[in-house]
Amino acid sequence: MPRSQWVTLATFIASLFVGQSQSLASKPPASPQLVAQQMLQEKLKDFAYWTDLCSLQADSGKYEEALKACEQAIVLRPKDPLAWADHSAILLKLKQYPEAIASADRALNFDRKTSLALTYKCLAFESLGRHEEALDTCNQALKVDGNWGRKSPALAWLHRGIILSQSGQLDQAITAFDRTLLLEPQDSLTLAYRCQALAKQGKSQEAVASCDQALQDNDNWGDKTAAFAWANRGLANRQLNQWQTAIADYDRAISLDPNDATIWSAQGLMLEKLNRFTEALASYTRSTELSPKYAFALLGRCSMLNRLTQYKDAEEPCKQAIQGDGNWGEATAAQAWNQRSVALAGQGKYEEALAIANRSVGINPKSASAWSDRSVPLWYLKQYDEAIASTQRAIQLDPNFAQPWFNQGSILRSAGKHQEALTAYDRALQLDPTNSDGWANRSVVLWQLQRYAPAIAAADNAIRFNPNSFSGWYNRATILMSVRSFQEAFAAYQRASQIDPKSSDALTGQGLALAKLSRFPDALKILQASLQLNANQPLAQASLKSVIQQMQKQTPLVQTAPTLSPP
Repeated sequence: MPRSQWVTLATFIASLFVGQSQSLASKPPASPQLVAQQMLQEKLKDFAYWTDLCSLQADSGKYEEALKACEQAIVLRPKDPLAWADHSAILLKLKQYPEAIASADRALNFDRKTSLALTYKCLAFESLGRHEEALDTCNQALKVDGNWGRKSPALAWLHRGIILSQSGQLDQAITAFDRTLLLEPQDSLTLAYRCQALAKQGKSQEAVASCDQALQDNDNWGDKTAAFAWANRGLANRQLNQWQTAIADYDRAISLDPNDATIWSAQGLMLEKLNRFTEALASYTRSTELSPKYAFALLGRCSMLNRLTQYKDAEEPCKQAIQGDGNWGEATAAQAWNQRSVALAGQGKYEEALAIANRSVGINPKSASAWSDRSVPLWYLKQYDEAIASTQRAIQLDPNFAQPWFNQGSILRSAGKHQEALTAYDRALQLDPTNSDGWANRSVVLWQLQRYAPAIAAADNAIRFNPNSFSGWYNRATILMSVRSFQEAFAAYQRASQIDPKSSDALTGQGLALAKLSRFPDALKILQASLQLNANQPLAQASLKSVIQQMQKQTPLVQTAPTLSPP
């Protein structure tokens, strides 16, 4: 091209730029509002912005806002599987489980190997109690090992372990937790679940170590808190008989999460094991206040009321437990029927109690405690042979279970078979040598066999293991009356009255001892007080007449001693 033509073209191009510059310069600058609108329009079309916003709001616990952000992302890319998976995750947080499954399925429609969507579907099934489907789906997520989005396979391994642990497959559960820890070595939640599974296996030392590590590591607790680790640590220490440490663990758990019904019930069980029934009742009651249909806590409340001989109050929580949520923890439905039977027997409703006891052993014929407790209404109904057979069945199921031996001793004593009863009590006390009631009952049989020295020793053991044993003090006093130790007997009856001020029997015993000591005016006052408590107390009525006669004659009183305290 000639040089003159190059100059002409260059001049033309330059003139275009000059014109363009002049044109741009002539336009007015955009307003801040217009700029903001333009930026907003760009954001509305920015898929990454909405997915990031969804994730950030979810991390902040703003699930409703997160859901809207996820839905905006889906509007922009309706076939993006991870967008649908994120949507499923938010619905899980909002406890909209069927909707979460539907969103996960939409993700899988676009990519069958979206492991994250499979994992969230697994979590939704788990929350709905569909454990087999949950396990299959988590297994599938790990098998395809596809798109995990912002998460990792650790999420599926963790929940696989949780499902396996809940179904009692503890070895496999621990393996799953260990695989989780290979991916996230310091995950506190996984370590706490591992602690729980080890405790369920009875590997208590390892469980404590796992819980301790959980409390020291990354503080990631998911939907739980550190209370979960403290509660599991309490369970493991309970198994190690580290009672005070376990109590401290449960106290720490409750201080961190006072609204967790399961922790309150676990504390109740711990206190129950220590025979601290009043405190255990308070813990179970608090658990039922937080979760009114929690079957395990309702059963615990019923059991403690029975232990405290508040049988009428015990019946209703037992009924509620049977009708509750089916979450029995370490217990079973058969135990609720059994405790209901105990409550009815305690109220003297023996026919009803027997019918309910039959229901209990029908549900779980391998329950030694159910067969043992079934013997009680049979005993009161004087069906001694069948009652003995029920205790024998309990002993066959668990030869080291002391209670059926205790029950058998009481039944044989009522049937007049005192030597056989003594043998049964001796076997029971070999298995449970600190059982105060057992020693008190043994003292009755020895008294009936006129073996007074060992009878007093048995009553003393009852008092040694429970200084507030009414039957221990009452029986001791009655045996002392038989050996004419009236002053000691009076002191023992006084102690029994201090334990149970409403016992007319204990006051009657005091009156008889005072009369034997020729303290007739004092005896008169005591016997009158006894009749104020129970106007129909036959021994007090007869003794009062005798005391009045003796006061008139001023001659020594001849009166038989009272009978011993029933079991």
